[in-house]
Amino acid sequence: MGLFGFGKKPPVDRYAAKPFLRLIDCFVLKCIGELDASQESLLQQMAPKFQETFGISGTWDEIVSTQMNFPPEIETAIRNLWDKNQVIAMENGVTLTPKQFVEMFVRDNIGDM
Repeated sequence: MGLFGFGKKPPVDRYAAKPFLRLIDCFVLKCIGELDASQESLLQQMAPKFQETFGISGTWDEIVSTQMNFPPEIETAIRNLWDKNQVIAMENGVTLTPKQFVEMFVRDNIGDM
């Protein structure tokens, strides 16, 4: 790392050219009970725009689930996986943050969008 940050790699924008990925991440955060209330409120307000964009009705999270062809039990499965991974992390003396879990879940179960 050089003077004034020269030589530093710029931060990677996870959502560059992948706007729907942000919704998937929010969906997973909601499933594990870690979606910020203000973000949830904003997404609820945006639901009509999502309905128009995707041509389907429902809440923002129902639209994400439909677009991703998730099975009906996906929310419970994600929550169970979060709980299981929290135990594994604790047993190994590490902390698994919600952000880390979301990125891991998407990488392992959805892949590169």
